[in-house]
Amino acid sequence: MTSTERQNAGLNGQISTRTQPMFHRVLHAQPTRVRETLTAIRTRFRSEVSDDTLGRLELVLAEVMNNVTEHASLADSAADAGQQPSIHISIVRHDTGLACAISDDGVSLPEECLLPRGLPVMDLTDLPEGGFGWYLIQDLTQALCYYREEQRNFLAFSIPFTDQTGGR
Repeated sequence: MTSTERQNAGLNGQISTRTQPMFHRVLHAQPTRVRETLTAIRTRFRSEVSDDTLGRLELVLAEVMNNVTEHASLADSAADAGQQPSIHISIVRHDTGLACAISDDGVSLPEECLLPRGLPVMDLTDLPEGGFGWYLIQDLTQALCYYREEQRNFLAFSIPFTDQTGGR
């Protein structure tokens, strides 16, 4: 029995005919770990999800996890100074798309990040280096939800399939 079959076995030990593959990982918020995780996610879902859906998922997850890596270091106390937070990520394939949940123990997300926003104002002679991330996240996801509980950030969203064939 494969690990996917074990995950989908019912209480009576019979295999469900309908599988919903899941990906789960806990990682330190470091650029190399983010890249490794994105590669593992692609490997996990590439045979079941279209390249377009995987590309949108990777773009959103790269933006979220890199934001945690760059902006959420634990600097509240001398003991935590410079320590990178941990990121917990779970992805489940459903009939209509991929449901994602990410949590981290970094600093709180600034409130203005999740306000509805458009593209930043652009001066073609001086294009901004950043400022597109949360716009992309909001544009590519559905049911985006953020909250903070105690010392953890929780972010959940779905990436819808672009067709009606289950993503492939």
